[in-house]
Amino acid sequence: MGIRKIEDEIDLREAMKKKAAELKMKDMEAKAAVEKFTKDQLRDLAKKHGVLLALTPELRQEVKELQRKYNIPSSKIITEQITEHDVLKKFSKIDHEKLGMLAYQRVLMSKEETGGIIPLSEVFELVNTGILKGNVSAKDVEKSMKLLKKTKVIEDIAQLDSGAMIIRFFPIQYTDDEVKVVEIAKEKGVVSLEDVCTKLEWSQDRALRALESLERSGVAKIRESVLTGKQWFFPSL
Repeated sequence: MGIRKIEDEIDLREAMKKKAAELKMKDMEAKAAVEKFTKDQLRDLAKKHGVLLALTPELRQEVKELQRKYNIPSSKIITEQITEHDVLKKFSKIDHEKLGMLAYQRVLMSKEETGGIIPLSEVFELVNTGILKGNVSAKDVEKSMKLLKKTKVIEDIAQLDSGAMIIRFFPIQYTDDEVKVVEIAKEKGVVSLEDVCTKLEWSQDRALRALESLERSGVAKIRESVLTGKQWFFPSL
């Protein structure tokens, strides 16, 4: 065996060790994120989103009580933490049911920022990571979302006139950001992007996301004029 070949094999083994360490770290980070859910957060989740996480034996009794209290269907009780390794099967095949639950759990963890109503393209970005990057397609994500809709895990899937697909993971009345915007809108029945940013001390991206989510759901209507610029009008208010 030549020296060059020996060096190549050493490099390969080192690269494999490094990759294994990276994957282990990602798994540890995912588990740590789940462990942050305290019993109080679990109750908040049940009340606002009608969803429960029963990922550890310590939480299972609490979950049973909350399920009865809020009349939560079993389809919205998550009993296992899904990882990228669970999604990617042999020969790079995708388990679409688990891909959907991976996306669902990641949206759940970031619900404060996303509001739980996001385009399919953004759902794709959430799961196109780690070992799934390059192995999962937008079609895979679309299929997984339709499976979640069929089993009543997510609230709805809507297609806009532009062709873009919007995934509504939770009932809109239970998403924190939209509720806060509606509260502001109650004063005059109309708000601007600047109103939301100023009163809630949000970034423009976060405020616009909430306003556009309300617009897509039909709760708000956008109007624009030379004098006032863009404003969101709430007919029901």
